[in-house]
Amino acid sequence: MLDETWSFGVLGRTGRGLTEAQNVDASQVDMLIGSLAGPLCAGGGFCAGTNDIVEHQRITAASYTYSAALPAMLATTASETLNMLQSNPEVLVQCRENIKTMRAQLDPRSDWVHCTSALENPVMLLVLKADVINSRRLSIGEQERVLQECVDEVSYPFMHSFRLLLICQKTLANGVLITRLKSMPVAPGANGKDEQWKLQPALKICITTGLSKKEIEKAGITIRHAITKVLTRKTSSKLALPAVS
Repeated sequence: MLDETWSFGVLGRTGRGLTEAQNVDASQVDMLIGSLAGPLCAGGGFCAGTNDIVEHQRITAASYTYSAALPAMLATTASETLNMLQSNPEVLVQCRENIKTMRAQLDPRSDWVHCTSALENPVMLLVLKADVINSRRLSIGEQERVLQECVDEVSYPFMHSFRLLLICQKTLANGVLITRLKSMPVAPGANGKDEQWKLQPALKICITTGLSKKEIEKAGITIRHAITKVLTRKTSSKLALPAVS
């Protein structure tokens, strides 16, 4: 089973997903599944496979048995997005150019973070560099706190109180909104193997084709400067730039 939620419509020459990107015949995968709420900007999900597999999912899946039909607006959105990918493949080229532009402003230029996402992935994950973490002995909780400060600095640098009340005004301060990568906590009593799957704290940046190259560059500069500002604050000597040996 292969989950194509964040790869279908993005990876591959024509956006057909991970199988196309890795030159794998999709028919060799027993079951392809994914959400339509990702790159297709709709809702619901899909399951692709042999007739027997699809029919089994259709009849026995809890999501089919206990949920209503997909609203017409979302079904139309998914259908039109697929039509756009087929009729206008240049949109993928533009998306990848925007990804390159954003990465150029962040990964090679920042002393603090690097991108762990695939080169063609429009969902960029920025994690603190290993030397920053090790030299300052940052725990997982401390990394999350620092990255949240970066989010606050990017989106609303001049307002740090009444966050929920002023969220709209704050996001207008820089015209950029990012978030932290968030995941379910490891269950109490989990074994060591489960701990190995715990995600490293990261900033999450989503690239869109709706912005021009100039706008992407401006957003990248804003994010990089915010990260630098947070991590070089004199009040946080623990987070100072690691010395070069």
